[in-house]
Amino acid sequence: MADETTTSWADLLREAKGPLVEALKYKTVLLSELKRDKSARRWNGKQITIPIWLAPEQGTGGIAVDVVPPGTAQTMPFAAQVQTEQAVITTGIVGHTVSFTTQVLNQSTEGDNGWASLLPTKMQRAEDAIGRTINEMMMGDSGTAVGQNGLLASITTGSSASGGATQTVIVGPNANLYQLYPGRFVDVRTRSSGVLLGTARVKILTLVEATGTLTVQYEDGSNTSFANATTDGLYITGSYGSSINGFGAAVATTGIFESINKANVWAWQGVDASPGSATDPGIAVWDAAERKVYAHSGRSPQFWLADPAVVDKYTQGLTVQARWAGEDGQLESGWTGIRYRNKLIVPDFDMPTGTAYGPQLEDMAIYTLDDGPDWDDHTGSVFQRFSARTLPVEAWLVWMLQVGYTACNALCKIGNLNRAS
Repeated sequence: MADETTTSWADLLREAKGPLVEALKYKTVLLSELKRDKSARRWNGKQITIPIWLAPEQGTGGIAVDVVPPGTAQTMPFAAQVQTEQAVITTGIVGHTVSFTTQVLNQSTEGDNGWASLLPTKMQRAEDAIGRTINEMMMGDSGTAVGQNGLLASITTGSSASGGATQTVIVGPNANLYQLYPGRFVDVRTRSSGVLLGTARVKILTLVEATGTLTVQYEDGSNTSFANATTDGLYITGSYGSSINGFGAAVATTGIFESINKANVWAWQGVDASPGSATDPGIAVWDAAERKVYAHSGRSPQFWLADPAVVDKYTQGLTVQARWAGEDGQLESGWTGIRYRNKLIVPDFDMPTGTAYGPQLEDMAIYTLDDGPDWDDHTGSVFQRFSARTLPVEAWLVWMLQVGYTACNALCKIGNLNRAS
């Protein structure tokens, strides 16, 4: 009976993978808009080789026809060697565990179809979890900078060890609290070293939005008591040092990204068009950013991604200034946003607070061998035992992917933007 049960469930899981993979393509804006590069030639074990363009194409110039004797051959402008590099970066691996009890598995051979309603729910939850986590990584500061891989929020005020059942962690009201919802599991780590604080990952129990104060507890419910300081941070579980490259690291003006020092290469520096202090996101702010990024690269972003509260503040200002009723539009992938001239400003809840990013899609790609996650069956079965002598089983969805950047000088960040209340 057990063999029949696991075989039928394995077949159902493989069938359910297809709709999940297709849905993930449209789960977030960047997952929808970024091109996929699935060339196996770029892969060498766990590493990917990405071409880097550090200067525009050279070899164009004028030809003078009147300053040489008749019949003399004209000389075309010389073809200068294009300044290029290559980056060898480690792929990210995103995994999601789906667990089943043996009671549920056995029902598939007993004629009870109650189990059948469980599978779609499990797959929907998996789709949401994988899509959200990948987007958090892509929107963050993950790169090669120490302590940024998978960082959700830095601790802004230290807390002493509680000595009790729960622990207080304060990230402040300016953290992206959308990502720190009660019920979520996170790692609390020292940013410089990645050392885990306490003895295990923790579950967020409560959130006070006005102060950005979290109450957390170990996942097994045991007493939770550890001191934490402003040198620590909250991380996506298991992501420290192994996250997908984030836009925040690519658009930075300094630091080492994809093994290239931004200070040494003009084309590897992003554009920071942030006002000097907190400013309403009016048209003048976007105009200034567009001019600055065009002067830096000769190109401009195809669209803008922004904190939803920044988008609301922008539209509220237009309404007051011009009795504007609201004009939206769509990207090719179907995502909607508010128009700024001939472009869209698209809200994304995983954006850093008070910030907008301008992507250049020609310089970005998702490098992967597969369109989406697949079931790990290297042991000969989709089902895995997660510890010895226990009845529940797990199925593991695993996807190897990385977001690679071939240039950074057409990427733009606008920070210090006021948000709608």
